[in-house]
Amino acid sequence: MITYLSGIDAAVGIRNLYHFVQKLWLCHILTIYTYIFDMIIKNMKRFQIELGLFTTLITITLGLVQLLPISGKLLPLLHAAAQRPPPTVAEIGAPGIKQNEYYIFTQELNANESKVGEPIAIFTLTNIIVHKGDTVTIHFYNTADEPEDKHTFTMQSPYKMDYDLAGGQNKTFSFKADAVGGFTYYCRYDLPSMIGHLEVLP
Repeated sequence: MITYLSGIDAAVGIRNLYHFVQKLWLCHILTIYTYIFDMIIKNMKRFQIELGLFTTLITITLGLVQLLPISGKLLPLLHAAAQRPPPTVAEIGAPGIKQNEYYIFTQELNANESKVGEPIAIFTLTNIIVHKGDTVTIHFYNTADEPEDKHTFTMQSPYKMDYDLAGGQNKTFSFKADAVGGFTYYCRYDLPSMIGHLEVLP
């Protein structure tokens, strides 16, 4: 004959089993403490342990016994903590902008490039953080006035891409963030200054 348990009966059974295991665990600890105390008595008679050492062992044993009620209260707390869902982190975007949609413009810094000795162009957005599985959309604008002043949005594998725009052009493209880690995007014409970082979280 097969007996079917309702949800309430199953819950009661699980709770009773949990309390039984808890009491059994405490009984085992008490048995171990009793065995230790018994060994102390026997060794004291056999080897005539000094009174100071015996007193110390007694104090330690009594202290461990006093922990029994604490451990009994601690088990339900640990059980409840294990059942608690992990905390969630809120992510709030800017109004009017879709999630994981980013606008990146090129910008020429007001500096003497020949004097600095390095390219002085930068991306206006240098840090992008998304999660694995997100679809990322980039609106890339080359704001240079002269068509020959080119800039690229380039990434290596696993997000291999290379969008080369003349001055005044723009390009919108999307990709799926399917690899976790940190990845650099850059302009091939203006390294090392024109770089950004894509962080893909789990």
